[in-house]
Amino acid sequence: MLFSLNVSFELLFRRHQQELLRFAGQYSNDEVAEDLVQEAYLRLIRQAQTEKIDNPRAYLYKITRNLSADYLRQGQIRSRYHEDSEFELEQVADPQPELDAEVEAQAKLQRCLDALDNLPEVYRHVFLLHRIDGMTYAEIGKALQIPARTVERYAAKALAHCFAKAHDSF
Repeated sequence: MLFSLNVSFELLFRRHQQELLRFAGQYSNDEVAEDLVQEAYLRLIRQAQTEKIDNPRAYLYKITRNLSADYLRQGQIRSRYHEDSEFELEQVADPQPELDAEVEAQAKLQRCLDALDNLPEVYRHVFLLHRIDGMTYAEIGKALQIPARTVERYAAKALAHCFAKAHDSF
């Protein structure tokens, strides 16, 4: 059964490849058109594995048109940003921070961790649940059986404490 499926796709590919290339070529160069058509066939094969496709030729045209439209949109976005940003490649920021910036960031992190250790346990717990676990004040309040307004106050005090300690000088 799988063999006949492959044979029918091969026949479908031979039958419609050139017309799809011409169709996709309206929107792009030949190399891109080949990529778009190949991607359309791959999507057809994937889709045919899960559902019946009544008109494979129409499906291929639809997918090729959608892929071409996506390609054109991406090209417009790239050209817009290229026109807007007239800068040299050397002006792009290096993703690696300089050593002194990294050392300072590590020191701030350590001061913040030390500040967390110096907080009362309930403040630290609220801070971590909110900032690290992403819980809302209401969820924390319910879990700790305290009012959400109290949770908000604890979180604010913990954040202020950490912020102050992280920005202290050595």
